[in-house]
Amino acid sequence: MPIELEKYAAIRRMTLQGMGSREIARILKVGRNTVKKYRHGAALPVAGEAAGRRSPIKEAIEEDVLRILKENTMLPRKERLTAHDIWAWLVREMRIAVSEGHVRRIVRELRDVAGEEFLPLQHEAGEAMQVDWGDMSAYIDGVKTVVSVFVAALPHSCAICAFAYPDKTALSFADGHVRAMSFWKGASRKCVYDNLKTAVKSGVGKDAIKQESFKRLEAHYGFEAVFCNRAAGWEKSNVENGVDIIRTIAFTPVPKVKSFRELQAHIDASVLVYIKTHKVGGHKNSISADLEEERKTLRPLPLAPLDICDTHKSRVRPDQTVVHGGVRYSVPHGYVGRDVSLRVSPYHVEIYWRGELLHNHDKINVKGQDQYVLDHYLEALSKKPRAVDQAIPLARGVMPLQCAEFLRLCPGSDAKRQLVDILLDGRGLGRERTLSAIESANKTGSPTFQLVQFYLAEQAPKPYDSFEIEHLDLSAYDRLIGGGGND
Repeated sequence: MPIELEKYAAIRRMTLQGMGSREIARILKVGRNTVKKYRHGAALPVAGEAAGRRSPIKEAIEEDVLRILKENTMLPRKERLTAHDIWAWLVREMRIAVSEGHVRRIVRELRDVAGEEFLPLQHEAGEAMQVDWGDMSAYIDGVKTVVSVFVAALPHSCAICAFAYPDKTALSFADGHVRAMSFWKGASRKCVYDNLKTAVKSGVGKDAIKQESFKRLEAHYGFEAVFCNRAAGWEKSNVENGVDIIRTIAFTPVPKVKSFRELQAHIDASVLVYIKTHKVGGHKNSISADLEEERKTLRPLPLAPLDICDTHKSRVRPDQTVVHGGVRYSVPHGYVGRDVSLRVSPYHVEIYWRGELLHNHDKINVKGQDQYVLDHYLEALSKKPRAVDQAIPLARGVMPLQCAEFLRLCPGSDAKRQLVDILLDGRGLGRERTLSAIESANKTGSPTFQLVQFYLAEQAPKPYDSFEIEHLDLSAYDRLIGGGGND
């Protein structure tokens, strides 16, 4: 098949540079037979030959394909038709017998013609931070989980940072800004976004109306929010590339971690290596060097970071819980009927009574996954022993791993009752000492209340551990013995 003179020149140039046929074919998107024909200069494409050949099928479908591609530029990325979709439509609706491969080649040729024109942009140091979300997967405590990753980029230096969250709520959105600007050690003059619901109440682009919570963030850090026009991803192309980079350097292969804290440490390490070692084409310096220079142009951070947590009142229910987001969170014994304060962050739900922290729960984002902490119900269980076998805090409550293992291994039919008694007796001995004794009993394979008591006694300080010998002052006797000649 004849080719354009420009592609022929590229094939010859790449061949002389030592590149193989397979690599040349992949880069230029031509067949390997075509590369083989022209790479050593044995044949030369005839001027005008490629343009002179007619393709009846191409002529029949070209206008429709071009129209679809132009309509695609006005749609959100996820709603655009692919080459496969276009081929299926031509076969199904237009009744045109054409191969999918032929349609794909025509789409590739016409895509640049249908594309929207845009200007190449140059970003000043400290001018803007671009923000976007990416969905990525990680194994967290053995469970494959889709996490929301907040990605920020400084387009001047091409530096990126990223933070993993369990959701894309306004809390996570605001927290991502606070952490990103702390990472940069300053604030840019502008921040560039899609029309995210966490930031925009209504409208798009320059007509966007901001959420009140977002206005607070914008005011505290003194930046100007800029919202992209619809289907104009090129306006924040740096951060869109940044999402792909984070997916490559931190989530390929899928990381396996114990918690969000450990996942964030993994992301931070990956980002720091990338910034330190990577150099962007067209830049004289590494990203690290450019970032250090750009930091000098950023605005100083406010003296106190923005407290992004939500705070509200809640009354403790008869089952010793408060409810947030469709999830029940337990409260320690003695607070039923009282109004407590909840302080909610992207990761935690803290419960306060008159300024005192009663408990700090991990925030749960799935309705119905209630958090009953076993320790909060020990007093109630001691007063209602007949309810022990049916008590939810014992059946599926939040408890230390040692306690769950005791319930699994204890040979007695009253294992739950035994565990309650162990924990009640251990209240005055300290949590760590009690859990250590339970762990020692678990290692035997058949832990019981009596065995835990034995290990608690073993850990108790022995009488002689605190025995002290009081030494008398014998200096007077020393003087009598050694000073007799002084009489």
